[in-house]
Amino acid sequence: MKNELEIFLEKSNLSQPSIALISNAWNNRSTVKKNDYLLRFNQKENYLYFIISGCIALMVENENKDAVLGLGYNCSIITSFISFSTQKPTELSLLAISNVELLKISKTDLDQLINDSPEIAKWYHALIEKTLIGHLNRQIELTTLSPKEKYNVFIERSGHLVNSIPLKYISSYLNMKPETLSRVRNMIS
Repeated sequence: MKNELEIFLEKSNLSQPSIALISNAWNNRSTVKKNDYLLRFNQKENYLYFIISGCIALMVENENKDAVLGLGYNCSIITSFISFSTQKPTELSLLAISNVELLKISKTDLDQLINDSPEIAKWYHALIEKTLIGHLNRQIELTTLSPKEKYNVFIERSGHLVNSIPLKYISSYLNMKPETLSRVRNMIS
């Protein structure tokens, strides 16, 4: 029976040998309890994570305000891409906002796969492009949509999270105050 990672990789049209190579290298399984960190500000990110279950917030944390920049959840990938790519300390944190089960692959192991296989290199390049496009589209949405429109887009993409993570993370992700999110939710229901 195929696992979640293999199903995810098959959607990328990778060959079975490449899927096997990635799956064999991406085999470090971990669990993270709710409110525990995978990564804190000023640490260096050494892993790319595939989330089997649960939710992780990619956050900027400072004394003035915490801001959720991204959410990783079932069958998605998350990391602090800047730190992972540059191998410099991160300005971000990765916080488990529910209990999480994940797989991780080290930068060293991933780089080796990329160097050894043009197909895997092409897959990783496409993954980075898709991630960048997603983040840019989200920035456009945050600056152009009304609170109600932002919430509706969130529901379309990630509605399964509404009842499984605290609303404070959703309001931060949508760049709105919790009161605004409550008002929007009341208008819709």
